[in-house]
Amino acid sequence: MTAPVFLVRHAEAAGGGRDADRPLTAAGRDAFSDLLGMLAPRLLVTRVLSSPFRRARETAEILASATGVEAEADDELASGRTGGRELLERAREAGPGTALVGHNPEVAEALTIAAGKPMPTSPGTVAALDLSGDAPRLLWFRSP
Repeated sequence: MTAPVFLVRHAEAAGGGRDADRPLTAAGRDAFSDLLGMLAPRLLVTRVLSSPFRRARETAEILASATGVEAEADDELASGRTGGRELLERAREAGPGTALVGHNPEVAEALTIAAGKPMPTSPGTVAALDLSGDAPRLLWFRSP
């Protein structure tokens, strides 16, 4: 098996204001950082792609810092831009070791396809997928 691809739903965000500008809450930052600390040995991340929305960018920056890579904005990951199947195709194109940081419902739809059942995808969820075969396969799934 090749290295997994990671799908990440942005951490908990503040409400109000323009949707694209909503920042992470302090609790969201802390919970996501704690989860990354527990997952560190399993996060073989070589690249981080993020929605351009602020909450996803901030989540990606935390992940990038924890894994020692740079975060890059990817307009295709913006909220409402694609569906779950398109997100999985983008992950396949991005390649093994890439973490894609995005939003629901896209992340939840992609994980449901990979798992073959609905997946409760709360803010800050990290999932590893095997995309080396014809069908995506969920390897593991963790939430704060």
